Amino acid sequence: MAYAIDKSEIINGVLLAWARRQTAFPPQSWAFDPAVKDYDYNTDLARQLLSELGWKDEDGDGYLEKDGRKLAFTILTNQGNKLRQLSAEIIQSQLKKIGIKADIRVLEWSTFVHQFIDKKNFEAVILGWSLSATRTSTRYGTRNRPATGSITSFL
Repeated sequence: MAYAIDKSEIINGVLLAWARRQTAFPPQSWAFDPAVKDYDYNTDLARQLLSELGWKDEDGDGYLEKDGRKLAFTILTNQGNKLRQLSAEIIQSQLKKIGIKADIRVLEWSTFVHQFIDKKNFEAVILGWSLSATRTSTRYGTRNRPATGSITSFL
């Protein structure tokens, strides 16, 4: 899926070019890892990899299936953040081009956090957080949680 997402479209279309392409953390962050791969936009390669894994449009509806199941998931984000909502819409559109069905669900902040993020009850999420400049003063915003990395289990 990473090959199917054109990050430059999000940067230019949503953020009006006021961002730069990077992996999860900027190079000046203590959390930056140069070994993390940044995937170039390549829908042909995305389709090829999915096909090699057995995902095909078996019923001609434009979406990929395997073993009778559609390749589909829901992207969650919160109300009140138009940038996240627009990013989700762009990602949804881009994934549709390679046969992946991505629904979008926008939730009120308290519900979003307490019913989904805290309980890790999601398939994909668009959310942001800030890290402090030093490693010792933050734990991915999870001070009162078990030391398991990020709240989304991304790391």
